[in-house]
Amino acid sequence: MQRVIIGPEEPPLRVIKKVLKLSTPVIVVNLLYTFENMISMLLVSSISPSAVAATGFSLSLLWFIYSLMAISYSGTSILIAQFVGAKKNPSPILTNGLLLSLLISLPLFYKGKELVLFLMKLLGASETVRALAEQYLTPIFWFIPIGFLTNTFYGAYNGAGDTKTPMKVAILMNITHIATAYTLIYGKFGFPKLGVEGAGWGIAISETLAFFTYLILLIFFKKPFPFTPRVDLRLLVRMVRLGTPTALERAITTLSFNVFVGFLAKFGDKVLAAHQIGLRVESISFMIGFGVMVASTTIAGQNYGAKNYKGMVHAVNVAANFTAGVMGIVGLFLILFPHYLVYPFSRDPEVVKWASYYLQIVGVSQPAMAYAAIYAGALKGMGKTTIPLLLNISSFWLFRIIPSYLVLKLVKSPIVPWLFMTVETLIRAVFYYFMFKRETTKLLQGSNKEKESQKEYAQ
Repeated sequence: MQRVIIGPEEPPLRVIKKVLKLSTPVIVVNLLYTFENMISMLLVSSISPSAVAATGFSLSLLWFIYSLMAISYSGTSILIAQFVGAKKNPSPILTNGLLLSLLISLPLFYKGKELVLFLMKLLGASETVRALAEQYLTPIFWFIPIGFLTNTFYGAYNGAGDTKTPMKVAILMNITHIATAYTLIYGKFGFPKLGVEGAGWGIAISETLAFFTYLILLIFFKKPFPFTPRVDLRLLVRMVRLGTPTALERAITTLSFNVFVGFLAKFGDKVLAAHQIGLRVESISFMIGFGVMVASTTIAGQNYGAKNYKGMVHAVNVAANFTAGVMGIVGLFLILFPHYLVYPFSRDPEVVKWASYYLQIVGVSQPAMAYAAIYAGALKGMGKTTIPLLLNISSFWLFRIIPSYLVLKLVKSPIVPWLFMTVETLIRAVFYYFMFKRETTKLLQGSNKEKESQKEYAQ
């Protein structure tokens, strides 16, 4: 475990070093995950554009299913961070997190694939895309409970301030995923040629290996902390209360995002493929923001648990400004060199054209995406998980989906939803800044009143 307590007057450079120490392994983990998805798409791109669309659309809808992981992941990560900050034993939280993740995943084992395929049909995917998606999803849902348990372990390590171990596990997963997918998609080394299904097996096998790696580390090496199994119903309820808003936020946002993708699916498989390729390229920038967001959740949680509110505010603001600068530079590359970033995924002229338009439009919103992610992570670390739920859903529908739907009736172009996507990100960042400022101002005022009361009592 590692406590990361930030001094209110600590120099920004020192704060950035602490943030990077926590966030760099998370960024590497998520870049590896992005790299895995990119390689999967590259491997299936030789099959057909429909295979690329099926894989990308499936991954987008899987995020809807994976949003349920947030109940156990968020509850585990936030409470462990707060317990570590307050110098309490975090072991019971992991026990309850694992139990919760298992209970949530079992229904998905039986009916998850059917749900994803139903949503895909509802959102306008062609019959060809749905047939290929079913092949891809089958092995993933056979092993979905393993994926949920693995994600809870990941949350425990992040909350405890140990982000290096999950990075090492992710490297192992990455190698396994790519090697397995390559072998089974193309039928190498005497294995059957499974096509798109082979990409699904790559995910299932790598998740299983990660789960057993975490289990060995827990039992034999006492990582991320000594483990004493204890079910505590009060903790379980508290975890559900903390994690459910985040799960709802992710589920509704992901479903809303796929309604948004449905607008693009109506323009044909090539535009849909271009959107999926654009998302994968952009995710390199997003994963930087996501990594610092996880770090900000841990830092906010630990400093909140330690009642170090001024240090928490200082750390989050420094992290947000730094991340916005880095993602702004990445956004500039997306704007200036889109074709070069798209070429590895497709040489189809129409796919390259639309994917390049996408990258140029969203490149503008990268700094705003950073601010939104960091302040959202900090609010979650403070236990204010309902705020991101309400803010993300209202922003997504009011400033992205509804305007896109209305304008598309007049202007039939995929550029329309992409433009509103960028505008909505800018608006959401502003809202997150003011919500973080409001909540921390209340904390600081309450802290000052408490100190004044203690002084009066002492006198």
